[in-house]
Amino acid sequence: MNRRDFLRMAAVTPAALLALNTGCASRTRPVRRVIVLGIDGMDHFLLRSFMNEGVMPNTYRLVSRGGLSRMRTSNPPQSPVAWSSFITGSGPEVHGIFDFVHRDPETRVPYLSTSRVVEPEKVLSIGDLRLPLTGAKVELLRKGVPFWKKLTDQGVPVSMIKLPVDFPPDPCGARVLSGLGTPDLRGSQGSFTLFTDDARSITDDTSGGVVVPVRDYGDGRYNCTIRGPRNTMRAESPYMEIPAEVWVDRVADAARIDIQGSSTMLSAGEWSRWVELRFEAIPHLSSVSGIVRFYVKEISPRLKLYMTPINIDPMDPALPICSPSGLSSDLAREVGRYFTQGFPEDTKALSRGILDDEEYLQQAWIVLQERLALFEHELGRFREGLLFFYFSSLDLNIHMFYRSIDPASPLHDSTDPRFKGSVRELYATIDGVIGRAMEAMDGNTELLVMSDHGFAPFNRSFNLNTWLAEEGYASVSSPQSRGRDMFEALDWSGTAAYGLGLNSLYLNLSGREQGGAVPPDQAPALLERLKADLESVTDPASGRRVIANAYITSEVFPGPLPPYAPDMIVGYDRGFRASWETTLGSFPDEVVTDNLDPWSGTHCIDPSVVPCVLLSSRKPVIDDPDIRDMGRSIAGLFDLRETPEAGIDMFAEGEA
Repeated sequence: MNRRDFLRMAAVTPAALLALNTGCASRTRPVRRVIVLGIDGMDHFLLRSFMNEGVMPNTYRLVSRGGLSRMRTSNPPQSPVAWSSFITGSGPEVHGIFDFVHRDPETRVPYLSTSRVVEPEKVLSIGDLRLPLTGAKVELLRKGVPFWKKLTDQGVPVSMIKLPVDFPPDPCGARVLSGLGTPDLRGSQGSFTLFTDDARSITDDTSGGVVVPVRDYGDGRYNCTIRGPRNTMRAESPYMEIPAEVWVDRVADAARIDIQGSSTMLSAGEWSRWVELRFEAIPHLSSVSGIVRFYVKEISPRLKLYMTPINIDPMDPALPICSPSGLSSDLAREVGRYFTQGFPEDTKALSRGILDDEEYLQQAWIVLQERLALFEHELGRFREGLLFFYFSSLDLNIHMFYRSIDPASPLHDSTDPRFKGSVRELYATIDGVIGRAMEAMDGNTELLVMSDHGFAPFNRSFNLNTWLAEEGYASVSSPQSRGRDMFEALDWSGTAAYGLGLNSLYLNLSGREQGGAVPPDQAPALLERLKADLESVTDPASGRRVIANAYITSEVFPGPLPPYAPDMIVGYDRGFRASWETTLGSFPDEVVTDNLDPWSGTHCIDPSVVPCVLLSSRKPVIDDPDIRDMGRSIAGLFDLRETPEAGIDMFAEGEA
C-alpha cells in the first residue's frame, strides 16, 4: 500500500496525524490570494497539442513557472460527480452523487441527482386558488462539507462564481453564484421554443424543447403564446402563459416582437438582447420573472423564430441561485443580465436541427462573452482570499464539435470546414483568460487552473438495455414493446438488471426494487458474471472492446452505500458511450450503432481515458494528483489556525 492509499484509509488519531504530517511540517510561505479557474472539460492531450502549436502562450508561461499535471478524475467521470468530489474532498460514497440521473429504487423512476423541489406541506384551498401555508423549497442533494468552510470559518473571504453542483447554494459563508445544475424557469435543464409556420419543422419528436405552430393572419402578424412555469397556486397547476405578437416585414427581412409593452426589432439572422418576461401567478399579487433571447432564423418565405430556454432573471430570481441573496442582482447591475441556466449553450437545439452549426456557435459565443464580462468584474474586485471562477464553454462546445477534430467521427466529413477550427479558437480564448489571471498576480497570489475531466470521441453508441435483453439479463415482455421505455417493455419478474443514466447499471433486487427478482444473496455472483460479460463485449463493426472496465460499486467505494446508488459503474472504452436511449431505459433493435448526433465528444466513459488537468503557479510535489485533493490543497495555501486534516496536500513540502 502506498502513502496515498494509507492516508485515505487510515483511521486518524492525533498521534497518527502528527506522524503523518511530520514530513509536511516545513511549508512554503502561505499566500494572501488564490485564484482558481475551473475549466470544465479541459483535456490534457488537446491542451498539450495547442500549447505545442503556439496557440496558448499564456498557458505555456504558467506551466514554465509552476507545472502541468494529469489529475485523476472521479468514477464515473461525469461533471456532477467530479465537481462534487472537488467541493467535498470525497467520493460519491460521501457526497451522494453517482450520475447525472438517479432513480427511486421503489418505483425505478429517474430524477435529477443534484437537486429537487420539496412542495409545501400545508396548502389552503379557496376555490381555484391553492395558497401555501408552509414554504416550498429547493433542496441541494449533494452532501458533505464544502472545503471552503474551513476558510470562511477563519475569516478568509471566498467567492465561488458559477459554482457547479451547488444549486441552491450551500450557505457556508461564501459569495456563491450557482452554475451547473441550475435549472431554467420551467424547472428543466433547458427547454427551447421555436415559433414557426413551416409545416416541415413541426414534428412530435423534438426533445429538449417545443415547436409551436403559428400562422400569418394576412398582414404579417403572428400571435404567439410563450409558455412559462406551472402555476402551483392554481388547481391542477396549469402553465403560466404570456401572449406575444410578432410582426414581419418580408420586404425589409425584419421582424418586431411585442411582449408586455416592450418591442424588440430584429433582422433575419440577428440575436436579441435579453428580454424580460413576467408571468402572473395571481394577478397584481404574485408573479415570477424570467429572461430570454430571441433569434430570427428566417422571415421569408416562412417565419422561424427561436427563443432560448427561459432563464431565471438574475435581477429578480424566482429560485435561489446565489448567496447572499442580492449577489445575482448586484452582478446584473454591474455587467448586465446573463445566462443563469446551468447548461447555457443550447446543445439540444443543435442536436435537433433547430439551430445549425453557425447559429449555435453564435449563441455559444454570446454565452462566453457574458462569462468573460463576469470574470473581469470579479477579478477587478478581488483583493484577498479565494476566487473560484467556472467556465463551461470548453465542455459544452467540445461535446458538440469533437467531430470537427476527429477524422473517425461518422459526422467528420459532413462538418462544414468553416467550423473545424472552433475547438482551437475556444482553447485560445481560455488561454486569454489564463493570461488575464496571471496579470492580476502579485507576490502573494497563486493561480490554479483545473478541469474536472478530459475528452474522448463518441463515435459508437452502446445500447446497454438491448444487450441485457439479448444476454438474458432482462426480459422484454413482447417484440412489439421493444421501442418503448423499460416501464412498458420489461417483464420485471424475469429481469435481473437494467440500465439508467450515463454509466449506471442496477440489479432488480428483491426487497429494494418494487417487484425485485434477484435475491440479495445471489447479487454478488450476478455482479461478477455481469462484469465478466460486459468486459468481453466487442463492437461487431471493428472487433474493438466496448467497455474498458465494469466496476462493482461496493468494491470501488468503501462503507454503506445509499439505496439509490448503482450496483455497477460501466466504464466505456475510448470511442464508445452509453446511447441516449440507455440513459432513459429504452430498447433499440441493435446493440452497437453509429452516433449520428452532433454531440460527438464524451467523457462519460472509463476514468482512465479522460483524466483532468491541473495547471499551477506553484509546482505540485506529487506525481499523481487527485481531484479529491484539490480543496484541502487550496486551503493549505492559506495560513489556517488549525491542525491539518489527513489527506494529500499536493503543494505541501514533504508530500512527495
